[in-house]
Amino acid sequence: MIGFVGGGLAAAKLVEAYRESGGADEITIWSQDPHGPYHRPPLSKKVLRGEAQPEDGLVHSYDWYAENGIDLRLGETISSLDDVKAETIVIATGARPRELEGAIWLRTFDSALGLRKRAEASRTAVVIGGGFIGCEVTASLTHRGVEVTQIVRDTMVFAPLQAPPLSEALHELFREKGVDLRLGASDVPAGADLTVAGIGVVPNVELGADAGLEVRSGIVVDEYFETSKPGVYAIGDVAEFYDPLYRRHRRIEHWSNSAYHGTTLGKILAGEEARYDTVSTFFSEQFGQVFKAFGDTHGHDDTALDGDFRSEAAVLRFLRGGNVVAAVLKGQDEAAESALKDEIRAGAAAV
Repeated sequence: MIGFVGGGLAAAKLVEAYRESGGADEITIWSQDPHGPYHRPPLSKKVLRGEAQPEDGLVHSYDWYAENGIDLRLGETISSLDDVKAETIVIATGARPRELEGAIWLRTFDSALGLRKRAEASRTAVVIGGGFIGCEVTASLTHRGVEVTQIVRDTMVFAPLQAPPLSEALHELFREKGVDLRLGASDVPAGADLTVAGIGVVPNVELGADAGLEVRSGIVVDEYFETSKPGVYAIGDVAEFYDPLYRRHRRIEHWSNSAYHGTTLGKILAGEEARYDTVSTFFSEQFGQVFKAFGDTHGHDDTALDGDFRSEAAVLRFLRGGNVVAAVLKGQDEAAESALKDEIRAGAAAV
């Protein structure tokens, strides 16, 4: 039996790939969330804007799990890996929002609905944070007609990307849309109808740590997602995985990473030859504009900009020793994106 602790996207993609690859073992999924596995990206965008319902984001219907021999146990908590009576255990416990007194956060179905309801009755809001959640919530609330003041501790939004041309274009866009964007700020103005914090997450490593697994920024795994204990795996936001392309461990908090982890481990557990082997990608959307990031900017020593992020298309390449190792992009077609990933893969292998 495969015991899966965590009921997010990674769980759904794992069991889907496992069954499609011929895996026949019994599977039990324990999920604290009372809802089935769902896609999180719409929560801060279409759901918050009122353009979709949370249930539209379910990865599979509830019937699908039963039809595929999967025991999906919702609203249940596992307090110790000793309680999971399975030959193979997968930890995908994700992460939880960093909390800030007096502010609400967005992470789950229920929190998205709660925030949407509050937004319907609000005229003003303060959003704290300049990353994915902070910027996407700011854009969605503004779209709803809420006057938003956004407080960003760093001197630019999406500071960890180290992409000033992108950040500066977003600063202009947000201000054009009426956002009171305050960079390099920490003082939170009082009196707003609504205060939202998007200040990062904390990986839920407690189960792994209590079981004696190696834990650093997340539960440490190899390129096959196996932990320091044979037969125990970790994937998604909670996993600090080995990336063979960059020859270092990484932890990525994004939908695309969880989906890839789940699909790949599903194939591995079904007996296929697979491992982590991709140019990592993630995306974000604000005010109808989408940007993407490919690869790992860690250790880059130069950049090269093609185009302008204020226009329809741009690519910012990150170089190390003259080799392209990552990129931030906007407005590229599928062929251009594929070629860019090939360029990054070759560049990362060369350094």
